[in-house]
Amino acid sequence: MKRIVIKIGTNILTTPDKKLDLNNLRSLVYQLGELIRQKQCECVVVTSGSITCGAEKLSLVPETIPQKQASASVGQFLLMREYATFFNQFGIQVGQILLTRDAIDNDDRRLNIQNTMQTLLSFGTVPIINENDSVSTEEIQFGDNDTLSSRVAVLAKADLLIILTDTEGLYTKNPKTDPSATLIETVPVVDDTVISRADSVTSDRSRGGMLSKVLAAQYATQNGIETVIAFGRRPNIISDIISGKALGTRFFAKEG
Repeated sequence: MKRIVIKIGTNILTTPDKKLDLNNLRSLVYQLGELIRQKQCECVVVTSGSITCGAEKLSLVPETIPQKQASASVGQFLLMREYATFFNQFGIQVGQILLTRDAIDNDDRRLNIQNTMQTLLSFGTVPIINENDSVSTEEIQFGDNDTLSSRVAVLAKADLLIILTDTEGLYTKNPKTDPSATLIETVPVVDDTVISRADSVTSDRSRGGMLSKVLAAQYATQNGIETVIAFGRRPNIISDIISGKALGTRFFAKEG
């Protein structure tokens, strides 16, 4: 079986009015559930959305760090409850792992993270991973879950990293402002030209924009993990990528 890491971004998990998009979450979990049930792959999920969930429950627009931390604290539970409900329909259990950057930087704690993921996967359980936003400060943040997903993919010794976002992938120019922009289907190597193209595309609702996704792909591919950036609202997007369909932007893994 392939081992895949799926990063599900904020724009894929929330509606335009900043509420949790349960319909799309259900669709994504169902795709993963079918893949696991058919023994096509093992799955690790890196999820965003806890702050959005908590803010909706608390009826606030979080602006300060304490407000965001409080929203994350409430939202983590709510988000995990939805993941558990949807996966349970396939008889699949989920386990939560909350990380900060210093945990991965520390040798002993990094090994503990790997052992936890491996044990969960050996029991057929899906690790659901998020940054621990309820306690994170600038000094121990990853910065965005794109970065986190690439680190998790390496720790999990994944075969494939899929980063789901609200665009079809990486374009030659910013597709939001330039109608001549075309999708780049494959990237053999992430070089300065690729990074400069990504730097021109930002997002209103996610922290990193396209640049952080391309940098995450760079890190993963340098560590031998193929990466795909794709539109997370396309029907059957995960299963189609797993089956080898040419969707989104595919970044080739470095050989050797």
